Formats: sequence, C-alpha cells, structure tokens
Amino acid sequence: MGAHVAERGRAAQNPRISLFLILFIWLPFLGGFLGCVPLTYKSVAKPQSPVPQQQDYQQQQILLQSTQSSLNNYQDYKIGPEDVLVVEVYGQEALKREVRVNGKGQISMPLVGVVKVSGMSTREAEARLRELYGSEFLKNPQISLEVKEFHHQRVAVTGAVDKPGFFEIIGPRTLLEVLSLAGGFSSKPKAEAGDVIHVIRQGSAADVAQTIKRTGYLRSFDPQTKTTVIDMKRLFSGEFPALNLMVENGDVVHVPFAGNAYVLGGVRKPGNVTVRENLTLSQAVALAGGVDPLLGTNKITIMRFDKEGRPQRIEADLKKIQDGRDSDILVHDNDAVVVFEGEAKKKLWVLRQLVPIPSGGYAIPTQ
Repeated sequence: MGAHVAERGRAAQNPRISLFLILFIWLPFLGGFLGCVPLTYKSVAKPQSPVPQQQDYQQQQILLQSTQSSLNNYQDYKIGPEDVLVVEVYGQEALKREVRVNGKGQISMPLVGVVKVSGMSTREAEARLRELYGSEFLKNPQISLEVKEFHHQRVAVTGAVDKPGFFEIIGPRTLLEVLSLAGGFSSKPKAEAGDVIHVIRQGSAADVAQTIKRTGYLRSFDPQTKTTVIDMKRLFSGEFPALNLMVENGDVVHVPFAGNAYVLGGVRKPGNVTVRENLTLSQAVALAGGVDPLLGTNKITIMRFDKEGRPQRIEADLKKIQDGRDSDILVHDNDAVVVFEGEAKKKLWVLRQLVPIPSGGYAIPTQ
C-alpha cells in the first residue's frame, strides 16, 4: 500500500506522467472525431491585414494633390461680381485699366463702354475685348486680362468628411482642395466614405442658400440641380485630372457614406464590414479576419432583401471560390454573411479550452 502511495506521489511530481494520465482519460472522447479533423502541431504566423488601409491612402492623396493644383485651373476660373481685373492693351498705355466687376457682372472700358464678363474665363473675356476693340477702333489688338483680386465664394461640404460645414474660399479651388479644407474623409467608426463624390450645383448661389434655409440640407439630384458624380478611384489615381473639378460659389460637395454588411459565425472577428465598390464575398470574409481555423467551415450563406423587400438566401462555398471553380459574389449593403461552424470543430474548440496543447501552436485545415 505504501509503495502504491509513493509511486502515485512520484507521478504527481513528474509533469510528463501527469500529461499522460490526462490524455489517457480524454482519449475515448477524442477518438470519435480526431480522425475527421486532423490536428498538426506547427508554428502559425499571425495573419497579415488582408486589405491595405484605403482610407489612409485617400487622405494622403487629398493632401498631396490639393497642394499640386495646376495653374491651368486658374485659367478656367469664371469671373464674377466683386472681382478686380487688370486689362492691358499692347501699345496703348492709355487704355490700361484696373476695374472691379459690378453686381451685374459688368466692367466699363474706354471706347467700347460697358462689357459683360461675368461667367467668362479670363481667356474668353480677352477674346470678347479683342472682338470689340478690333471691330472699329484698333487693328489686330493684343489684349491681356488678369484677375488681381478674387471675390469671396462660399461652398458647403457634407457627408462622410471630418469637418462638414460651410467654407469661405477666395479664388478658384479644386475639388481636392475643398475636401482638404473639410479635413478629408471621416475617420469615425461606421461613418466611412463610399466610392463616389457628388458635386451639386444649382442655377445660382441664392437658389442654394434658399434650399438649405428651407430644408436644412441639399440632396443630390434634387430638382433644379446638376449633380456630377466623381469616381474616387479614378480621381485619386491622378490619371484623370479633369475629374478634379473647379468648385464654384454655391456648390455643395457631398461625400455619401459607405454601406455596411455583417459577417457572422465562424470568423476570427465577426461584425460589420464597410461595403465599397465591388466588395466580394471572399474579401468580406478576409476583412472579418478570415475563417476561424477552429470553428469555421467553407459553407457560407448570404442573406439579403431584394428590391421588393423579399428575403433571399444565397449559398456559397469559399473553397470553390478560392480555387476558381465558382465565381466570387458581390456583397451588397445590409447583407448578412454567415460562415457556418462545424459541429466537430465546436467540440474540439471546447476541448482546446480544457486540455493544454504543447507549445508550438496548432493548425486545423478548413476543407
């Protein structure tokens, strides 16, 4: 009897014998499903972030491109009331004038009298003056016109930006410059920007002010508005400079909020993901941390509502999508993506919490 007690005490002091006894006790329970879920011990690297920080990149592009606005943009500036213009006629010093555009958008010049220039670019105004002077006063006149002082303009920036509100600007400003005044895109959770920018323009600044005063806001595609939709990817690529529009007095720059989908079940980080242009099922799962190796399977169901509000279920197999046997599926706003959990894996997960596994990590295939 004493020998048995002494032997048992030595076993308690030997951690290898203790681990052997624990595994011996749990072996009958593990045998039922270890065959269907092979367990291998190896070091598992921490998963890398599946998608680059798109928002940080966009913020950098706003700051970079807004400071690199081409001087050509100023040549397209539209003259308006209260602007101060300098007009020179080559060889005719007596005709040089520094004039302020009146409230009707007109200036007064020697010989030709009152000339309407509001809404014209500087090149267009030069061409109009050459036409007037060349018609009966001068032969082939050479005229230059520059804006010495720009009138104050007011624009609004709304939606998914860091500091929405009204901004007073002087002189021509591009879309990216105005976005930089508003602090770039919002950094608040669940308030990310979508894939496009709306530049909303009405007939006059007075119309814009009246609409905002009456409704409290100005929506895209309201009656009597002209809305230009700008694709963010193309704008930030720098390959389409024409998309960096000149913002005019009274314009509203609206950045729509991105939608959200919900990834649930056997993923590492269940929760909502931001739905941007062409977000696919495999990308949504990656944004949720990927399939949990202990719990998740490749079986996925997407639950959504159609245009008539009827519920839909779309079944998918992540393994087939990754292998190219099935097409990836686009994820819509408000979709619920459910990654199914395997029953055997659930049991193994519970045991994993109870039975310590030797150091070195673990990896479980998700086939």
